[in-house]
Amino acid sequence: MPPLPSRQILVGICGGVAAYKALDVVSGLRKRGHRVQVVMTEAATRFVQPASFAAVSGSPVLTTLWPDVSRGTLEDHYPHLYPATQTDLFLLIPATANSIGKIARGMGDDLLSTCCLSLPASCAKLFCPAMNVEMWHNPIVQGNVRALESEGWTRLGPDAGHLACGMTGEGRLREPGAILEEIDRHFMEAQRLSGKTVLILSGPTHEHLDPIRYLGNPSSGKMGKALAEAARRQGAKVAFVTGPVPETNLPEGVALHPVVSAQEMLDTARSLLADCDAVIYAAAVADFRPATRSDSKLPKAEQALDIRLLPNPDIAATLNREKKPGVTAIGFALQTHDGESHAREKLANKGLDGIVLNAPDSLGAPSGTFHYLAKGGDTFEHWGTLDKTRAARNILAKI
Repeated sequence: MPPLPSRQILVGICGGVAAYKALDVVSGLRKRGHRVQVVMTEAATRFVQPASFAAVSGSPVLTTLWPDVSRGTLEDHYPHLYPATQTDLFLLIPATANSIGKIARGMGDDLLSTCCLSLPASCAKLFCPAMNVEMWHNPIVQGNVRALESEGWTRLGPDAGHLACGMTGEGRLREPGAILEEIDRHFMEAQRLSGKTVLILSGPTHEHLDPIRYLGNPSSGKMGKALAEAARRQGAKVAFVTGPVPETNLPEGVALHPVVSAQEMLDTARSLLADCDAVIYAAAVADFRPATRSDSKLPKAEQALDIRLLPNPDIAATLNREKKPGVTAIGFALQTHDGESHAREKLANKGLDGIVLNAPDSLGAPSGTFHYLAKGGDTFEHWGTLDKTRAARNILAKI
């Protein structure tokens, strides 16, 4: 494997029996040329001495929010901000049930949890769960795990096998070698789209009947956000055209182009098309719009209201006719029935290079059931149920 650029990595060590395995991970990261610093919870120091992590990382270990410094640099006085705000990758290992729960809820009551709150949007966040099998399967723990994944954290493990407590089942920390391979893969992936521009259409469109009422759908924009953040992490410049979504579902670090209607989405995307190398149609565009729009709120009436609807432009088909050669175009198909046949039709009729088939369970949710078909392909790739962060990585791998 060719050498990778040196990166700043912060490793958070939690209080679990498997903490000793993290020594091999930290050592491996340093041998790869990365700049590594370790932050430990008080409980973690009961399992492995900080001096051991200092030796294998080559850097002082951070253990307290309240360092004993009468003099020193700004960084010395604010250990919860530095190096957290400057790190490229954060690794939580072993991620205990307690640490997962605190981070998922945004708590910051010790050095490690406050470091997590200070990580920049550009930082990759990985966590390696390790705990008793019954703790791992506790519904509250599983809910916290899903919450972290929905916020862009990547989970590694746990594996199944014999546990330190004497039980057998899921809960073993993934082996250090496998964790290091995943980090290598992440940094190699981060170079995939360097120098490329990806245009992403996201969220719903709203077709207004009057200033208050509109035709729309429950798309949340979470899939588009996951795609934008994954593309940015892979080095791409991202142009993000989005319909109305909550601010929490907007990605950071990309060029945002907010729109409301399907026609506005088409016009805005068209203005950006010439500069892009790939376009992903993740927006849930309304198929129809009211033929007329009232400038004031329509009064409530007892009799029926007839609304004439006009078809909206087919954004994907229109832009794919206009895009320059070599631009990869990937679309989505969300169907309630006959999904594969409908997706095949859209793939052919809209001039796409690939199509993602998902189900209604993905609307507004952090995960969904996904399938993929490439142009000229015979069979769908069945990806199964994935969180949208992982689905986004799968989709970008097709560019």
